[in-house]
Amino acid sequence: MPIDKQDELFYQVDKNDKVLGSISRKLAHSNKQNIHRSVGIFILNEKNEMLMQKRSQQKDMDAGTWSYAVAGHVTYGQTYKQAAIRELKEELNIKADIKFITKKLVKTKNETEYSYFYQARISSKTPLRLDRNEIDKSKWVKLDKLTEFINTCDVVDWALVGLKAANFI
Repeated sequence: MPIDKQDELFYQVDKNDKVLGSISRKLAHSNKQNIHRSVGIFILNEKNEMLMQKRSQQKDMDAGTWSYAVAGHVTYGQTYKQAAIRELKEELNIKADIKFITKKLVKTKNETEYSYFYQARISSKTPLRLDRNEIDKSKWVKLDKLTEFINTCDVVDWALVGLKAANFI
Protein backbone atom coordinates (compact mmCIF):
# COMPACT_ATOMS: atom_id res chain seq x y z
CA MET A 1 0.00 0.00 0.00
CA PRO A 2 1.47 3.40 -0.96
CA ILE A 3 2.48 5.58 1.96
CA ASP A 4 2.62 8.87 0.04
CA LYS A 5 0.17 11.44 1.45
CA GLN A 6 -2.44 11.86 -1.27
CA ASP A 7 -3.67 15.17 0.18
CA GLU A 8 -0.19 16.77 0.14
CA LEU A 9 -0.34 20.05 -1.80
CA PHE A 10 1.87 20.85 -4.79
CA TYR A 11 2.02 23.88 -7.04
CA GLN A 12 -0.13 23.59 -10.13
CA VAL A 13 1.58 25.39 -13.01
CA ASP A 14 1.21 25.93 -16.73
CA LYS A 15 3.69 24.82 -19.41
CA ASN A 16 5.75 27.97 -18.73
CA ASP A 17 5.89 27.27 -14.97
CA LYS A 18 3.46 30.07 -14.12
CA VAL A 19 1.67 29.27 -10.86
CA LEU A 20 -2.05 28.58 -11.29
CA GLY A 21 -2.69 27.55 -7.67
CA SER A 22 -2.31 24.44 -5.57
CA ILE A 23 -3.23 20.84 -6.34
CA SER A 24 -3.24 17.65 -4.26
CA ARG A 25 -0.81 14.82 -5.02
CA LYS A 26 -3.80 12.62 -5.89
CA LEU A 27 -5.16 15.07 -8.47
CA ALA A 28 -1.68 15.88 -9.83
CA HIS A 29 -1.05 12.19 -10.46
CA SER A 30 -4.52 11.38 -11.80
CA ASN A 31 -4.41 13.55 -14.92
CA LYS A 32 -1.29 14.43 -16.91
CA GLN A 33 -2.88 17.77 -17.85
CA ASN A 34 -2.30 18.79 -14.21
CA ILE A 35 1.26 20.10 -14.44
CA HIS A 36 3.06 20.28 -11.10
CA ARG A 37 6.61 21.00 -9.90
CA SER A 38 9.38 18.56 -9.07
CA VAL A 39 13.11 18.46 -8.41
CA GLY A 40 15.83 16.00 -9.28
CA ILE A 41 19.32 15.84 -7.79
CA PHE A 42 22.18 14.04 -9.48
CA ILE A 43 24.84 13.07 -6.94
CA LEU A 44 28.39 12.48 -8.12
CA ASN A 45 31.53 11.45 -6.23
CA GLU A 46 35.29 11.73 -6.69
CA LYS A 47 35.39 8.36 -8.49
CA ASN A 48 33.35 9.72 -11.42
CA GLU A 49 30.30 7.78 -10.27
CA MET A 50 26.62 8.75 -10.04
CA LEU A 51 24.38 7.57 -7.24
CA MET A 52 21.28 5.76 -8.46
CA GLN A 53 18.32 4.66 -6.34
CA LYS A 54 15.78 1.88 -6.60
CA ARG A 55 12.43 3.30 -5.56
CA SER A 56 10.57 1.66 -2.70
CA GLN A 57 7.71 -0.72 -3.41
CA GLN A 58 5.62 1.59 -1.19
CA LYS A 59 5.76 4.54 -3.61
CA ASP A 60 2.48 5.60 -5.23
CA MET A 61 4.17 6.09 -8.62
CA ASP A 62 6.83 3.96 -10.34
CA ALA A 63 7.44 1.66 -7.37
CA GLY A 64 10.44 -0.65 -7.71
CA THR A 65 12.04 1.21 -10.61
CA TRP A 66 15.46 2.85 -10.75
CA SER A 67 16.08 6.58 -10.82
CA TYR A 68 18.83 9.10 -10.12
CA ALA A 69 19.75 9.68 -6.47
CA VAL A 70 17.02 12.03 -5.29
CA ALA A 71 13.68 13.03 -6.76
CA GLY A 72 10.67 14.71 -5.26
CA HIS A 73 7.92 17.25 -5.53
CA VAL A 74 7.92 20.92 -4.63
CA THR A 75 5.34 21.26 -1.89
CA TYR A 76 3.12 24.29 -1.93
CA GLY A 77 4.93 27.22 -0.25
CA GLN A 78 8.45 26.01 -1.09
CA THR A 79 10.93 27.11 -3.73
CA TYR A 80 12.56 24.59 -6.02
CA LYS A 81 15.84 24.89 -4.10
CA GLN A 82 14.15 24.46 -0.72
CA ALA A 83 12.45 21.32 -2.01
CA ALA A 84 15.76 19.92 -3.30
CA ILE A 85 17.49 20.49 0.05
CA ARG A 86 14.53 18.92 1.89
CA GLU A 87 14.53 15.88 -0.39
CA LEU A 88 18.28 15.32 0.13
CA LYS A 89 17.72 15.28 3.88
CA GLU A 90 14.57 13.13 3.74
CA GLU A 91 15.77 10.49 1.29
CA LEU A 92 19.49 10.14 2.11
CA ASN A 93 19.95 12.07 5.38
CA ILE A 94 22.68 14.28 3.93
CA LYS A 95 23.39 17.96 3.43
CA ALA A 96 25.31 18.99 0.34
CA ASP A 97 25.85 22.07 -1.75
CA ILE A 98 23.63 21.86 -4.79
CA LYS A 99 24.16 23.53 -8.13
CA PHE A 100 21.34 24.23 -10.57
CA ILE A 101 21.87 22.48 -13.93
CA THR A 102 18.74 22.89 -16.03
CA LYS A 103 14.94 22.91 -16.06
CA LYS A 104 12.55 21.01 -18.26
CA LEU A 105 8.88 20.27 -18.78
CA VAL A 106 8.83 16.50 -18.30
CA LYS A 107 5.93 14.67 -19.94
CA THR A 108 5.52 10.97 -19.28
CA LYS A 109 2.70 8.50 -19.83
CA ASN A 110 1.35 9.14 -16.31
CA GLU A 111 2.06 12.75 -15.41
CA THR A 112 3.52 16.10 -16.41
CA GLU A 113 6.00 17.94 -14.20
CA TYR A 114 7.99 21.12 -14.52
CA SER A 115 11.33 19.94 -13.13
CA TYR A 116 14.44 21.72 -11.90
CA PHE A 117 17.57 19.59 -11.91
CA TYR A 118 20.49 20.04 -9.54
CA GLN A 119 23.86 18.41 -9.05
CA ALA A 120 25.73 17.71 -5.81
CA ARG A 121 29.17 16.27 -5.16
CA ILE A 122 29.86 14.15 -2.11
CA SER A 123 32.59 11.79 -1.05
CA SER A 124 32.09 8.12 -1.81
CA LYS A 125 32.69 7.63 1.93
CA THR A 126 29.76 9.87 2.94
CA PRO A 127 27.40 7.76 5.04
CA LEU A 128 23.96 7.54 3.50
CA ARG A 129 20.90 6.64 5.55
CA LEU A 130 18.26 5.60 3.04
CA ASP A 131 14.65 6.34 3.89
CA ARG A 132 13.21 2.85 3.32
CA ASN A 133 9.77 4.35 2.65
CA GLU A 134 11.32 6.09 -0.35
CA ILE A 135 14.27 3.92 -1.44
CA ASP A 136 14.85 0.14 -1.46
CA LYS A 137 18.55 0.43 -2.29
CA SER A 138 21.16 2.64 -3.87
CA LYS A 139 24.13 1.99 -6.13
CA TRP A 140 27.10 4.01 -7.36
CA VAL A 141 27.42 3.69 -11.14
CA LYS A 142 30.46 4.81 -13.14
CA LEU A 143 29.45 7.57 -15.54
CA ASP A 144 30.94 5.65 -18.48
CA LYS A 145 28.74 2.66 -17.51
CA LEU A 146 25.54 4.65 -17.05
CA THR A 147 24.10 3.72 -20.45
CA GLU A 148 24.80 0.05 -19.78
CA PHE A 149 23.08 0.36 -16.38
CA ILE A 150 20.04 1.96 -18.03
CA ASN A 151 19.87 -0.78 -20.64
CA THR A 152 19.97 -3.57 -18.05
CA CYS A 153 17.83 -2.09 -15.25
CA ASP A 154 14.26 -0.87 -15.13
CA VAL A 155 14.90 2.90 -15.13
CA VAL A 156 11.75 5.02 -14.91
CA ASP A 157 10.92 7.18 -17.94
CA TRP A 158 11.06 10.54 -16.14
CA ALA A 159 14.57 9.73 -14.87
CA LEU A 160 15.70 9.11 -18.45
CA VAL A 161 14.29 12.50 -19.48
CA GLY A 162 16.18 14.18 -16.62
CA LEU A 163 19.44 12.39 -17.34
CA LYS A 164 19.20 13.46 -20.99
CA ALA A 165 18.29 17.05 -20.11
CA ALA A 166 21.36 17.26 -17.86
CA ASN A 167 23.57 15.68 -20.57
CA PHE A 168 24.50 12.57 -18.59
CA ILE A 169 23.23 10.28 -21.36
